[in-house]
Amino acid sequence: MKETLLENNLQEIEKQIWLLLQESVKTAKSAFHQGIIATINNYFPEQRTVVLRNINLEEKTLRFHTDIRSEKINHLRQNDALSWLFYDAELKLQLRIYTKATIHHTNDIADRAWENSRLASKMCYTTQAKSGSILSEPEMIDVNKKDVEQELLDFAYNNFCVIETKAFAMDFVFLNAKGNKRGFFDYKANEFYWRQI
Repeated sequence: MKETLLENNLQEIEKQIWLLLQESVKTAKSAFHQGIIATINNYFPEQRTVVLRNINLEEKTLRFHTDIRSEKINHLRQNDALSWLFYDAELKLQLRIYTKATIHHTNDIADRAWENSRLASKMCYTTQAKSGSILSEPEMIDVNKKDVEQELLDFAYNNFCVIETKAFAMDFVFLNAKGNKRGFFDYKANEFYWRQI
């Protein structure tokens, strides 16, 4: 990837970035396996870290899983704009991806994602209190529990959703001793161009 970034071929750089994102879905140690997303809450951005769960190269979509009860869902229902931020410290590569989000809850996409999730991941959706609730003490969930009642899993499934985000633009910054670079990919206009850092 570094060799590609050192060249000045924006089409090839863009292609390799998406392949790197796709590989990051499978590898927890990858720098892009977790990304920061930002939603808008009354004109103010709110950020959090999520796990990148799926990439579709042709559609330019990225997916993550979350709890339907979380505040980010309310944000997205009011404003479907969502941006991603990734950084690879080894490559010194920053990505900002600008997207529109779709919520998938109790539909085919959510069903497939749920079926492919590990039991430990499913247990994260079993909390009684919704995300952000004020508590007198933390609600502890044993994600390593093996003997789980179907009723609890059904409850968790109803809290689970998939957020699919479709990219309409991407900005990258590559820092290097031979020269820093910044490029922009506009998927709406189908134009790629360099930008000053």
